[in-house]
Amino acid sequence: MRPAVPAIPTDNAAPLQVVLVFDVPAGTAETAYRTAALADEFADRITAAVPGVRARGAVVAPAVARVRIPAPARGLHIDRRGRRVLVDGVAARLTYREFELLCTLAAAPHRAVSREELLATVWQGRHDVSTRTVDTHMSRLRVKLGPYAQVLTTVRGLGYRFEPVEGVRYLS
Repeated sequence: MRPAVPAIPTDNAAPLQVVLVFDVPAGTAETAYRTAALADEFADRITAAVPGVRARGAVVAPAVARVRIPAPARGLHIDRRGRRVLVDGVAARLTYREFELLCTLAAAPHRAVSREELLATVWQGRHDVSTRTVDTHMSRLRVKLGPYAQVLTTVRGLGYRFEPVEGVRYLS
């Protein structure tokens, strides 16, 4: 099974490179050059099938020490200072208010927080916002948290509570 694809930079000005690396057993130079030739043939097929892609010739070089790239961490990671939320290693795209709601609740785990308190904290007491706005934002936030939506529990008639489970981390 292939690992999850990391986020790709959105800087459209710089081209991206896709690198395919083969480890060939030591002492088999002929195998290495045959592998390079096959890689070039494969590159020709890709450039014919995908518009705008250019291929460079395969290179045979000594093996370099392998750098282990850690797999994305499983769990829900909330980083208030870095203003990031990762769901199983993938950045969740939260609005400003969704992020503030999540952090406000996560900062006080297991404590019921009223809708009015959330309005006062996240919306800085704006009078043109109702408690239903909190409910709508919580609903959208739960969708974005995916398998970790259950950390946000509703306290009937009051508000919401953050109930962390295994794999949930909050960095203030």
